[in-house]
Formats: sequence, C-alpha cells, structure tokens
Amino acid sequence: MVALEFCSLVLVSVIAPSFSYVYTPKANPKAVVYATPNARFTILTSRLIRMEWAPAAADSSVEFNDDATFAFVNRYMNDGDVPQFTVTKTGDNGVSIKTLFITVDYKSDNSSFNANNLQLTMQFNGNTTVWTPQPTFNRTLNGNLLGTLRTLDGANGVRNLNCLNQINEGYHCTLGLISTSGYVVVDDTNNPRFTSDAWPWVMNRSVGPPTGQQCNVDPYKRIDCGYIGISQFDCEGKGCCFDTSLSDHGKSQIVPDCFYGANSYQDWYFFGYGHDYTDALKDFTKVSGKIPIPPRFAFGIYYSRYWAYSDFGDMEIVEEYKERGIPLDVLITDMDWHITFHKEDSMGKKDQSGHRIGWTGFTWDKHLFPSPSGFLEWCKTRNIKNALNLHPAGGIQPWEDTYQEMAKAMGIDPSTNHYVPFDPTNVTFTTNWFKIVLGARLKEGIDFWWLDWQQGEDLIQIPGVNPTFWLNHIFFTNPMQFDASPNYTRPFILHRWGGLGNHRYQAGFSGDVVPSWESLAFQVYFTLTASNVAFVYWSHDIGGFVLPSPPELYTRWIQWGIYSPLFRTHCHKIYNNDRRIWVYPYENYKIMRKAMRHRATMVPYIYTEARVAYDTGVGIVQPMYYWAPEHPQAYSYKDQYFFGSRMMVSPIVAPMDNVTQLAIKSIWLPEGEFVSWSTGELVHGMVEFNKSFALSEIPVFVKTGSIIPMKPDNFDVLGSAQVIPDILKLMIFPGRNESEYTLYEDDGYSTKYQVVTPEYATQTFHMKVIDQQTVQVTIGSYTGQKFDGRPESRGYEVHLFGCWPAEHVKVNGGSDITHIPWVSLSTHDINRDYWTYDGSTRTLIIALAKRPTDTLITIEAQVTGSLSSDLLRSKYVGQLTRARIAKQTLDDQWGKDTVYQESYPDLLYAAETGMQITYTPEATEELLRNFTTLYSNAITQVKNLEFLDAGVKTMILSQLTNV
Repeated sequence: MVALEFCSLVLVSVIAPSFSYVYTPKANPKAVVYATPNARFTILTSRLIRMEWAPAAADSSVEFNDDATFAFVNRYMNDGDVPQFTVTKTGDNGVSIKTLFITVDYKSDNSSFNANNLQLTMQFNGNTTVWTPQPTFNRTLNGNLLGTLRTLDGANGVRNLNCLNQINEGYHCTLGLISTSGYVVVDDTNNPRFTSDAWPWVMNRSVGPPTGQQCNVDPYKRIDCGYIGISQFDCEGKGCCFDTSLSDHGKSQIVPDCFYGANSYQDWYFFGYGHDYTDALKDFTKVSGKIPIPPRFAFGIYYSRYWAYSDFGDMEIVEEYKERGIPLDVLITDMDWHITFHKEDSMGKKDQSGHRIGWTGFTWDKHLFPSPSGFLEWCKTRNIKNALNLHPAGGIQPWEDTYQEMAKAMGIDPSTNHYVPFDPTNVTFTTNWFKIVLGARLKEGIDFWWLDWQQGEDLIQIPGVNPTFWLNHIFFTNPMQFDASPNYTRPFILHRWGGLGNHRYQAGFSGDVVPSWESLAFQVYFTLTASNVAFVYWSHDIGGFVLPSPPELYTRWIQWGIYSPLFRTHCHKIYNNDRRIWVYPYENYKIMRKAMRHRATMVPYIYTEARVAYDTGVGIVQPMYYWAPEHPQAYSYKDQYFFGSRMMVSPIVAPMDNVTQLAIKSIWLPEGEFVSWSTGELVHGMVEFNKSFALSEIPVFVKTGSIIPMKPDNFDVLGSAQVIPDILKLMIFPGRNESEYTLYEDDGYSTKYQVVTPEYATQTFHMKVIDQQTVQVTIGSYTGQKFDGRPESRGYEVHLFGCWPAEHVKVNGGSDITHIPWVSLSTHDINRDYWTYDGSTRTLIIALAKRPTDTLITIEAQVTGSLSSDLLRSKYVGQLTRARIAKQTLDDQWGKDTVYQESYPDLLYAAETGMQITYTPEATEELLRNFTTLYSNAITQVKNLEFLDAGVKTMILSQLTNV
C-alpha cells in the first residue's frame, strides 16, 4: 500500500541562520493546453487536471494565474514528470485532451465553464464515469470522504464535517481530496496568492464582483463560488456574484449566495484517482507542498494544563514525572505565563484594542517566573522542551516589557502609551513583532509557540484570508525564529486548521471539547478524515478539556492517545480538573503509566512513519479505506485505522459493562494475517467479529511478518523522544513469508533532511522463516549521510513474538550464543550476545552487544518447536492476563467476602504459567499444553466458589470466558 521511500526533493534550502521557501507555481509549458484564448488546461499528472477559464479584458488580453496560492504552490513538473497526453481539435471551437486515465472535452460557448461546454470522462472500476460542472441545485456530497475543520471547541461528540451544510464560515470546513465516486473537484478560484519573495507574503488583492448583466444567472443554474456561508466581502473579492434575495443563506444548498457570473474567472482542479486514494494524496503534496517532518521531540509526551503554574510548580510537575518513571518531553505553559488581569477581566474590562484585558500577553508574569531564562535553562538540562500559549489579537499593550522598542519601531510615540495594533499582514509589523517581542522569548529558551487563536476569523481585510491560516504561515515560515539557536532550524507550531494547504504547517490543536465517550469516539474519526486533506498531525486534548474526566474514560482516552499522531494531555482551569495520571485511582494509574511508556518506546517507528508522510502524503493514522477501498466495511468501521504500515488499531470508545467490566468492540480485519498484540492470537483477515477487552487491553492487531523498531523498555524518561537510541528493540511478529522494514533517522531538529545533499540515514531489517523451526533476521548496515547524533555503534534486542525458545542461536555464522534466564537480567547487557525467553508473551529475545552501525548482522535462530503450531497461535497471552486479573480480584476480596486459595488452585497455577515457562523454557511446550487444562479447570473452580459475591463471580467468569 504505502511503500517506504526516502526522497531528497528540495522544498526548503537552509540559509543559516534562517531559510527561504521556494515555490514553483508556474507550470511547465509542456503540460499546458490553451483550448481557446479563454480556456487553459494544465496536465499536472495523468489524473490531476487544472482547468481555468478567464474572461477577456477591454484590451482583449486574458489573464490566467501563475502565482502560488495558499493551496497550490508547486505546479511546475520537470520534463520527465510531465505526463503523456494527446490533444485533438474537435470542430471549430472544441478540443479533446486525453491522458492515460482521463479525457477532457471542451467546446467553447464564450462563457465560463458549465455543463454545456465542459465534460471529463474517466474509466473507474470497469465503468465510465462522467463529470460536468453542476449547478448547486444538483450538487451532492457525491461520496466525498470528508476532510477537517478549524476547531472542535465546545463540542460534546460529533461536529458536522459535511461542508455542504456547514454554514459556520469560521470553521474553514474543507472537504476531502478523495471520494468513493472516484473524483473530487477543488475550487481555487481567486483564492489568496503568495508573492515570490524569499518570505512568501500574501498579495493584497481584490477582484471585485462581475459587472453589467453577468450576474443575471437563472437561480437554479447557478454554480456556487467558494463555500457555504461565505461573506459578501470574500465572495466579491473572488470575482463572483453575491445575491441573498433568493436564497436561505446556504442552509438548503439549493440557491447559493455566492455564484459565478456568466463570464467569471474560474480555477478548478480535477482529482480523478478512482479509489487509488493514497496516490491522490501523494500527488496533492507534489503541487501543494510536502508534509514537513516535525522535530523528533514532538512525538513524545506533552504535559499541559490551563493553570497559573509558577516556575517551582512546573519544576515539581517535571520531577513528579521523573520520580514515577513516566515519560515527559514537552512542557506547555498556558496563558498564565504572561501578565494577566483576571480580576479586571471578570468585571468586563477591555484593553485598548477592545479585547478582553490580559487575554493577549507577551511578558512573563514575574510573580510566577522571576527568572524565565533560569527556569528554561533548568528544563533544558533535563531535556524538556517548552512552549507558551498565545492569543495575539490585542496587539502590544503599554505594560509589555518590549512595548517601548516595538512602539518606536512602528512609529508610535511611547510616551502616548498608545498600544501597537495587531496587524499580521503588515510585513513591517510582523517582522518587528517576531524580532522584538517574540524574539525576546525565543532567546530565553522557548522552543515553539501554541497559537491558540480564538479572537475572530474576520480580523484580516483581504478577501479569502483568515487569521488562522495566515498566522500559521508566518509563524512556521518566520525566518527570524532560529536567530537565538541557529542550529535548531526545524519549524514546529501548535495551531488550528485554516484551510487547504495548512498541512504545510504542522501541527494542529483540535480544541476544547467536553469530556464524554461521544467526544472520544469523534476525535478518532475526526483524525482519520483529516488525513484526506493531508493534515496528519492533529493533537487533541487527551481526556477532554472543560470538565473532569472520569477514570475509565480518561484511561481509554490515554490508550487512544498513544496510537494518535501526537500525545498531549490538557484541561481547563477548574480546581477539580486535572490530567496528571497519578491523581487517578491506582488501577487506572498503572494502566495509563504502562501505555505512556509504550508510546515512548514506539518513537523510532513513529518517526519513520513521519518520513513516509513526508514522501507520500499519507500520515501515520490511515483510514481503513486506504488499505481496502473496495470493501464496504472499510468505510463503515469509522473508529479503526492503520497506525503506520504495520498495525491496525481499534480504540475502545465506549464504556465497559458494569457487571462484566469488559468493553465489547466490533472489529473488521482486511485481507491478510494479523496477530492480536494483547492476546497473542492469530487472526485471518476478511472477517468481522466482536471481541471483549478489559480496561488494561487495547485492540491492536499487527500484520504477521511485521518488524517494528522500538526503544527498549529501560530508558531515561525525561526527553527520551529526542534521543536516537543506541540500543534498538526490534519487535518481530513472524509470518509465513519474508518481510522487511526500513528505519529512518536524522538529527531530529534541523531541516538538513530537505537540502540538496540531505543528511539522514536508513537501516533495513529483514525477517525470513527458513523452515518451520528456523527464523533468520538480518540487520542491515546504516546507509546515508552523516548527521548530528548518528550512532556509530548500536546494540539490539530482537523480540520474536509468538515463538518457541531457542535450540540454537548463531550470529554471523558463529558458535551458539549463551542463554541467560530472563529473571537474571535487570537491563540489556551491551557487552555480550545472549538469548532469553519471556514465557508470559511467548517471546524469544535475542540481545546483541554493541557493534558498529556499518556492520551487516545475520541472526539465525533454530527453535524448539514448529512455528505453525496451534500452541503459538492461541489466545494464551490474553488468557494468562485474565487469569492474573482474576487472581488479583479474588485476593482483593480478603476480609470482605473471603475465599481461600485452596478452593481455586488451578487458577493460581494458570496465572503462574508465564513465570514457570520463563524459569524453565525447556518445558514450554508441556506447560502450554497444561495451561489449556488448567484454564478450563480454573473456570470451573471459580463457578464453584461459595461465599463469593455474585457480582464479583459473574465479572470474573465473564472475563475468563470472553478473551
């Protein structure tokens, strides 16, 4: 489906200490067809066609657009990349353009594109599909798989993603680039354009409405221009007609407010990719810009809370994470970092700009942070990254520490105490703001900004330009942001969605949702649909925001979070609202801690998949229909997805049954073989089934043959995400055939992965089942350029999940390596090669001492039994977990409804089987066979227990019998 491919396409050239963005918006002339003087077609790919119609000016000249727009910045294809196509004249004023997939038929009638003069035909799934421009009266969603919108603020569950009836203009609702119908048309008519400056700036342009009789269009033949709910200012600025006299403001989708005149300029893009969804996304990022790789630290654990933390309060949080062995990489300080006036605000006072006083701020509150640079230095010595919250619309008020310098720079006499108005499309203001005001904070040690824009989407008076998109652009491309740290040149911001093209500025903050099961479920779906517009890095308030999150809900939210693009907890400023996992009940805390540590170990895999997103336009969270587009289940199972290319995740998004303490999840697996990571069971694909999960269990199904590079379980918890591991854990799920996976690594903090001679390295791992008792694992040598932090040597832990203990293990054809009992190891011994066995997960672990990374390593493991044995494909791992839960539950009845262990000996033996195998791996087969009998007997013994509370007995039996 999505192949690992590491390209060196140059979008950004590093010019220390800043960099410039080079767009190539003018198409290769070889890809352009002028059907008539007024109609221009650009063949961007064989399945992506740009269609423009432009009216003649008074001097008979015709102007098409060759500037970069917010959505499309790179239309130029090298000669070798221009697709093959033919052009045939049809009649006196017609033309037919044929690519390998699409035929464009155009016959001029001296008016804008309409159903009478333009038709596109494509072959799709054995059928002929025809598209013509349709009036709004006939428009439907047409199978569009949806995209995303600006924010989920205030949502309690579902928010409408169907942009055809989403009338809130401020949501910037964007439909997907893919559709079950096989095609999508994107309207880019007179959308905001960039200048060609090194720092691309928005053009201040407005086309104005059509003149004369051009807007006298039959209401039921009007083709809408723009989006539902567009303002008159934005509509007429696009050169379109605006008329509300016959409409209901878009609510019925029948008569649009904003529509094309008879001779309006039009700029449309036809994506005709059928069900080759990932190809559509890849080609979109060719013309719209690649998805930048976030800094490596971004894939770690964030802590955030709206709270008036002081420096010692934040320090205490960091130390609490460290003391408890919980990973932490990023500390976000919400708006109380700066001077606030909460008391005055509560009485309705405004600042000079008319905004809530204290909501905007750029100066540290020295009551809380008397030495900001000292506090940030303390964080840096612990490898913690820092971000601050911004609501900038109030401008620079007289109380800011940089006010005088900023006022002088903007020609304002500081003695007047007149504030500096916020004007982000003014390049002089923005440059001074970044250098003087925000630059002061960056020099102190701030790593990135959280743009929490909530101050209106009509601030900027340039048609089509909303402040969300524009702020994202200027912050991400700010050439001054790395002046304080010229070596750290990889941009990263946390922000909201501003519209198509926003994928170039990762990452998103989805907003303040109400904690509920409905909100959790929708966040999963919301993240999946955003992938359809290449916005692949949504960051959510894990646990919800506005209210306390109940323990079970928060635990499941954490479990979803570790398999989401970015992991960030956050909550509102209320005394009883907290997201520190150790303030929750101990059982929930244990589960959440284990999950967060697991997230930290997955960073090598996640970072590699981020490179895949850069190369292919497909993010780490992938809807099922990317993998199985011809199966209806791929569309109906809306809360399960592939997490990268190797594992399918189906988060629990509904509460457990009160009696059984199990959550039932309906799951569909596409074609292939999968291993349940929680139970060890082999599951054949093309199947739907219901499965129960205890609170500690997460539905994750790994494709057999998968090799997942991870960090070992023992690691320094502070700042671990940014550290390239010198010991790598390879989690391997042996399958019938051979397989491989290529690890990607770079310095994690610069843009050197994008330059002409990119600095990164890859390492390929290969697994092959030679026969039913022999597995071969090859660890390839490092290939690629040198980069800062590149390990010159590396140790390895090869974990063969669902495997027998070893009979012999040889490395590079040498003599057998030593067996060391698992219980004799406290951590990885980097000075020798050995193997051990974990009986609780049926995992053969082969540990290798550090070797130079340019060394090719071949491991051959001969095991004690057949790899296709049913004993390795059973639910043993899950049943063992449930037996241990049952044992603990019965222990917890002591002194309440006491039951004696003599009454359930086989449950105890079953719960101990994992450790028995670990102690004596040579007895694995016998103990696994015995386990089946012990487990069955344990169920009977629990049924026969007297004096046990009936509800407790029902719960235990349900959990034992529904694995």
